[in-house]
Amino acid sequence: MNMNAIKYIATRALLISAGVVFYTQSAWALLPIQHWREPSGAQVWLVESPAIPMVDVQIDFDAGSRRDPANQAGLASAVATMASKGVLAGRGAAALDENALGEAWADLGAQFEVGAGRDALSYSLRSLTEPDLLDKAVLLAARQMAEPAWPQDVWERERARWTAALREADTRPGTVAGQAFAAAVYGNHPYGQRPTEATLARIQLADMQQFHARHVDACRARVHIVGAVQRAQARLLVAALLARLPASDPCAALPAIPEVAPLGAAVEKDIPFASAQAQVLIGQPGFKRSDPDF
Repeated sequence: MNMNAIKYIATRALLISAGVVFYTQSAWALLPIQHWREPSGAQVWLVESPAIPMVDVQIDFDAGSRRDPANQAGLASAVATMASKGVLAGRGAAALDENALGEAWADLGAQFEVGAGRDALSYSLRSLTEPDLLDKAVLLAARQMAEPAWPQDVWERERARWTAALREADTRPGTVAGQAFAAAVYGNHPYGQRPTEATLARIQLADMQQFHARHVDACRARVHIVGAVQRAQARLLVAALLARLPASDPCAALPAIPEVAPLGAAVEKDIPFASAQAQVLIGQPGFKRSDPDF
């Protein structure tokens, strides 16, 4: 997963800097990828791309939706949402609410995004490599990763907005088909879980804080860097980004995720729906990345 991710980021950077379109496989073949493990336990992948004074950093943690408790589906996404809603005061820095945080990023001309997929909670930073700008962007990113403010009123607002969006989505045939398909393919496996109004109602700030504390640890970080930085610079950058996170030593193993069970037989399920279009989904569990046939 990480090799593909770093190749994707690196290929994107090459396309931007060169201004031409390459075939993906040809671009990948040209990329020297450096890899090492930091003393904190964080694993780092680096592609040096000096053509433009910019760096892209993605930090992944094993904290995607597959780690959500079944009765709190949506917890990882809630953590990702609240990560951009403000940071706490500390170490001489003032607290920032969501508006001030957005303005701070705009002033730096940098971008910082947080998202939760099935497998990972991901933090992404893009900045120019001019030292003063990069240092400030890295510090702000480090604060945002390690010291989110968790404002109660903002969570209540976001949960209400999310609940309304789920209700609206449930009126669409594609949503209904997708939910039925996930249930049929994955059963009770975490990959089949979807947030609902009931699961969101059970998510409180304390749950998000515990989830964040359990999973967002420097020893669990998988860092991908592409840009105009050399290895020594990259090591300093990683250390600064992770400096405010806990660094467990040793890094305790997270609970194992069960394997996706293969389907025992073909199933066809028809769902009546008042729609002018049909939604047809066909599929089954695929190969694991570790499978020789992947």
